Amino acid sequence: MVAAASEETDASVSKALEYAEAKKATYVDELMDLVRIPSISTLPEHEQDMRVAAAWVSMRCEEAGLQNIEIMETGAQPIVYCDYLNAPGKPTVLIYSHYDVQPADPFELWNHEPFEPKVEGGKILGRGASDDKAGVLLSIQAVESILKTSGGALPVNIKFLVDGQEEIGSPQLSDFLDKHAEKFAADLCFSADGGQISEKQPRVFTSLRGLAALEVKVKTADSDLHSGTFGGAAPNALHLLTDMVASLHNPDGSVNIPGFYDDVAIMSEEERKMTEFPDALFEAGMKNDGIKGFVGEKGFGSFERTTTRPTLEVTGMWGGFQGKGVKTIVPKEASVKIACRLVANQDAQVIQTLLRKHFRSICPDYAEMTFTGGSFDRAQPYAVPFDAPSSVIAKTVLEKTFNEEVLFTKMGGTIPGMNLFKTKVGAESALLGFSEPDNQLHAPNEFMRESIFHKGREVYVRLMFEIRDYFDNES
Repeated sequence: MVAAASEETDASVSKALEYAEAKKATYVDELMDLVRIPSISTLPEHEQDMRVAAAWVSMRCEEAGLQNIEIMETGAQPIVYCDYLNAPGKPTVLIYSHYDVQPADPFELWNHEPFEPKVEGGKILGRGASDDKAGVLLSIQAVESILKTSGGALPVNIKFLVDGQEEIGSPQLSDFLDKHAEKFAADLCFSADGGQISEKQPRVFTSLRGLAALEVKVKTADSDLHSGTFGGAAPNALHLLTDMVASLHNPDGSVNIPGFYDDVAIMSEEERKMTEFPDALFEAGMKNDGIKGFVGEKGFGSFERTTTRPTLEVTGMWGGFQGKGVKTIVPKEASVKIACRLVANQDAQVIQTLLRKHFRSICPDYAEMTFTGGSFDRAQPYAVPFDAPSSVIAKTVLEKTFNEEVLFTKMGGTIPGMNLFKTKVGAESALLGFSEPDNQLHAPNEFMRESIFHKGREVYVRLMFEIRDYFDNES
């Protein structure tokens, strides 16, 4: 019985992969068509482009044979939904991706127009090609390949949530899922946004860091003052703020905020044994980016510092005169932007509160201080056990596709939806994306390798059958 089921699965997968193989050129053209739409969520002037991109994605879902397609309002950038719910008694899987992209500037550093994609040297070049329009399409194309070769049937039920706000922190997603929790309820969730260490080293990522960001402004006078007349007596806002910023870290690289580490989850010995920490590979990549030395919290390797340890970074700082030449003033105000990446068990709101408390405790009476945030100022971390169904299934399909042993590892970035899918709709999630570290994400000359774009589609074809077989074997 088991052997017969396995043969049926293999035959179905082969048919779908043959279909996808025949359409490889068309599927690359589709990615280029989607990249041509400048769906930049953070810039208001691209609001109409966001609508155009959402309509394009919904059209592509319909062509694939998916059903109940909706462009759903969030109060800002819309979400595209579609589903296939015709597999009674089978599990339901939610696939997440996003169609919005980062701004393309600085334009002068691009080797071509960012929204005029092209294929060159086995790479699909253009803003959003890797993050995350490839993820949007390869998952939809995989489902199409199954539907077109199976008489219109899928082995599982499936729902798609294609986000339009990921690049700005998905600020409406939490409330949106509260309103539509039943609609998006699923047994498992897989994110097509995410990456691999390389095409030759597929990995299952079992955690993402969260985010707690804050902007701090200090004011020491009503106006800038003449440095000859007042310098040495009047407080300098920039001097004060730099002293405050200097207090944020200890000499050993750890964060000097009382309570910052109180809730940090410590990896068990078993989890540590099952997790890869590729420091040499990671540091080699950093060197390729022009980094000449490695810093951070003592007692941890570079990869661990950026994945399983929380951090605090100054992401911007300004004040006073910044034009050409010299202007002899005592600046009246100065500002700093801070972003903390958080790990399992930490809470973003708690960390923001600790940051404010620290700054207030060291701010002198002669200064005024204000705090502000933005749409992407808080996101919770996410972690999933390596033996959870989503992790086991992801490992299996990657090994079948790449014919390589797949290890578990961690990711330092943030995808706000991952925690929300678990807490809001009850779907345990796994990352199953195919961006690579050298793809120039968020930078000029972004690209996606054709080879891993096609491999990623194969993974999603195999995923549908592997989910069905896993749950059948568990029942």
